[in-house]
Amino acid sequence: MLPRVEYSVTAPASPEEVWLAFSDLTRLLGRGIYSEAVWTEGPPWQVGSRLRYVVLHPLKATVSAVVSLSEPPLKVGLINHALGITAQQLVTFSRVKSDTTRVIMTMDFVGESMAPTPIDVGAALRFYTHDALDTMLDRLKENLKTH
Repeated sequence: MLPRVEYSVTAPASPEEVWLAFSDLTRLLGRGIYSEAVWTEGPPWQVGSRLRYVVLHPLKATVSAVVSLSEPPLKVGLINHALGITAQQLVTFSRVKSDTTRVIMTMDFVGESMAPTPIDVGAALRFYTHDALDTMLDRLKENLKTH
């Protein structure tokens, strides 16, 4: 079984502003890592809604996800399925100061990889976790510049 993956960042904005950046899936596209990030069922970020990510790097896979918890701008939970692995993901947005938010993403895994070649799935999952929050920070900076 794969270990828990956890990554956190501190953002110079309110949880509401950070949530807006996180919830914009277009931040993932156009960089050669994801070729698709789309809602396939239900309204975005509602419990039961489904989305699909197609990742190209560092591991090619299609990830099917369902929203399991939705309390914007404080937390969101997803259950992700790909390559025989199920990952329960939780993202929390905690106000540290009036203009500072701590974001923590954790992923707990069940199952073994069914990837066709031997790969370090743990390293790939750490990469995706870091990328999700790092792109959120980049999008937040863009959003703050325009306001």
